[in-house]
Amino acid sequence: MIPKYQQIKKDLLEEIRNHVFVPGDKFYSEADIKKRYSVSSITAVKALNELTAMGYLYRIQGKGTFVSKAKISQTVRFSDIENHSIDTEETRVLSVTQENHSEILKKLKLAKTDSYYKIVRVRSSEGVPFILTMTHLPKKLMKEPISQNLDDYISIYDRVRNDFGVDLFTQASVETNEIVFPDDSFITNELRLSFREPAVLQEKCTYLTDNSVAEYIVSYKHWKAFKTKIEVEAE
Repeated sequence: MIPKYQQIKKDLLEEIRNHVFVPGDKFYSEADIKKRYSVSSITAVKALNELTAMGYLYRIQGKGTFVSKAKISQTVRFSDIENHSIDTEETRVLSVTQENHSEILKKLKLAKTDSYYKIVRVRSSEGVPFILTMTHLPKKLMKEPISQNLDDYISIYDRVRNDFGVDLFTQASVETNEIVFPDDSFITNELRLSFREPAVLQEKCTYLTDNSVAEYIVSYKHWKAFKTKIEVEAE
């Protein structure tokens, strides 16, 4: 037999999913649930707390409990769409340097006395550059001494997998995208951007299983090469 609060939670969740309440509606109070199910305050509060923790409800002190505006029962997928053929794509490594800028050290969760490697690459299609990428790796994921052949770093993921047995493709990551207007001449020259022409700034952190940062990437993508698909699953 399932606990009473679990049954109450199940009933209330069904009402939310069946749109008895719309996002932003005021939800049942503790007193409402106590009266409806003939239960104690502890049981009523526990059911409400679980629905709140799951994201279906939120509370405003002094006003009550409300139905969340987020579609948390739906899965939303974002994916980039490449609008060029991969057969025409090429990558050029511009530089591999050892640095220790405080802002990047913080992103990599490294000490102020540490350093990291920065690999700068530009990807082109049919000779037209479309993304400039600056990858920052902790020293533990860069085999030393550094190769003098920059082409050895065309695929950083292959390099890390071969040198350390770590597959960064399978690790957890967080990425943000933002429209910007670069004024750095290095960025505009490499992407052949005109004055006040936009680009998409993409920042990504990849995490290893011990929650340490495996890489911090800053990319600038030409606006003509940016296209995103959004898929929303039915409830």
